[in-house]
Amino acid sequence: MRKDLSKLFRWNTKVELKDNNGSIIETVYVRLVGDVDYNQAQQYALVSSRRMRKNLRKETTLEHDSLFFDLDEKDEDELIFNILMSEMSNFRDLAVEELGDDILRIPEISDNPSLEEREEQQEAEEDSQEEKIKKLRTKMDEKSSERREELKVKAKEEGGIEELRKIFVTSTVNVKCLEEFGKVFREYCVFKGTFSDEALKYKAFDDFEEFRNASPILKRQLTDAYIGLEISGEQLKN
Repeated sequence: MRKDLSKLFRWNTKVELKDNNGSIIETVYVRLVGDVDYNQAQQYALVSSRRMRKNLRKETTLEHDSLFFDLDEKDEDELIFNILMSEMSNFRDLAVEELGDDILRIPEISDNPSLEEREEQQEAEEDSQEEKIKKLRTKMDEKSSERREELKVKAKEEGGIEELRKIFVTSTVNVKCLEEFGKVFREYCVFKGTFSDEALKYKAFDDFEEFRNASPILKRQLTDAYIGLEISGEQLKN
């Protein structure tokens, strides 16, 4: 019997939502969102991260107080350590920029590789992965050490500790806003991509707020299903 190959390329999936006891409470269908919903998700995420940034920057807000309540108690070592942790993604970007994009690139092979070519590619990837990771980590450590020395020098200057506190606040706010952007973006995509019917005509949630207020257990199951579709899509591209 001839199989329908289109079924192999799954852009949607059936999800049986379960409660804490493992009992199925509802069945929904999740698909990857299109460009329009994708762009809308970015807009929602930008609004949310922008709002968070404004609140965290204002010293009179509850959000600022809850995050920086012990700011004046942090000494030089604590401030430098936390700044370095907050800037870790920057060190990675700088390392990749200096080492070149090849450090992250998978070796290319022909469009229709033979079995032997695929075997050779797998061997090459296994041999190079560890070395690439080692190079990347070494370069990141270099960037981190350079930044540490820069911050230590700044700490010795007049008003240096206060300056470190300002840098700490800025770097921490950047991390929190990036996390908020990613969270809202993902949630909006899952919200837009969840349907109550197999034909994918009827949304499972009336609006975004209803989704955000849903049970964390259910949202996690839906998010896992959506991420699974994304991974399948990336594998298909490769």
